[in-house]
Amino acid sequence: MGKKENNRLETWGNETTMNMNAIIYQNILSSPYFRSLYEKKTFHEIVDEIYNEAPFIKGNQPSTAFCLLFKLWTIRLTIRQIENLVEHGDSPYIRAIGFLYLRYVCAPAKLWDWFQYYLEDDEEIAISSGLHPTKVTVGNLIRMLITELKFQGTMLPRIPIPIARDLEKKLKEYDEAKKKEKGSDQRDNYESDKSDHSDRRYKSRSRSHDRRHRDRSPYDRRYRDRSPSYDRRYRDRSPSYDRRHKSRSRSPRRSRRDEFDEYERYRERSRDRKYDDRTRRRRYSRSRERY
Repeated sequence: MGKKENNRLETWGNETTMNMNAIIYQNILSSPYFRSLYEKKTFHEIVDEIYNEAPFIKGNQPSTAFCLLFKLWTIRLTIRQIENLVEHGDSPYIRAIGFLYLRYVCAPAKLWDWFQYYLEDDEEIAISSGLHPTKVTVGNLIRMLITELKFQGTMLPRIPIPIARDLEKKLKEYDEAKKKEKGSDQRDNYESDKSDHSDRRYKSRSRSHDRRHRDRSPYDRRYRDRSPSYDRRYRDRSPSYDRRHKSRSRSPRRSRRDEFDEYERYRERSRDRKYDDRTRRRRYSRSRERY
């Protein structure tokens, strides 16, 4: 007996209508689809029907979602069965029906204990049909059920004002805590990325430094080993050595006067050469005439 009591969900409100408004309750009872569910007697049969139908919510119309929701109420779900619904992995519609069931019949003071673990759930679900269906995440669906009076045009059961204020306060504190936690994680990630970047930069510089040293030519004057004899040779140079090497440096540009003088010397040498050649030929011809 104790186990059954522990597995029973604490409900509140109207046991007959499931806290639904009178219009949608009457529409459900007169719906042909709801009558077709009479043969579904077990929890698993109803869950399979939810999976096959993929129900949509259509305001006060007796949609398959509300017909199946009320059908679940007729068998009075246990806590384990509700947990099976909200954590079901086959279809997000099964999960949505589970959260709607809790919103309609669970005691308002117990809603936060059920909903707080799914506020960050990012699985998407279409809550309206048509050419452009409305899609929300499971987490946003739960926020809508906590903070709004209507869901897709259908009035939700009214939560007592003190409990509603307490739910809004807890939701605000939850969001602030998540925001701080997210900011802390971002700072930690930034510091981690910064340290990783510094390490990669240091390793890259070390590898490039090693590569430069490895690729040096043994004849490179900048990196050759400075032996004692090499230092002594340059340290003990005499002043005359420096003067000789300075004199070998490239001379400055010559002036035009120097160029002209050189040209005159060249002409004089040419004239002398020509004169010598003529004299030589003249002597040679005279000698031939003589003999």
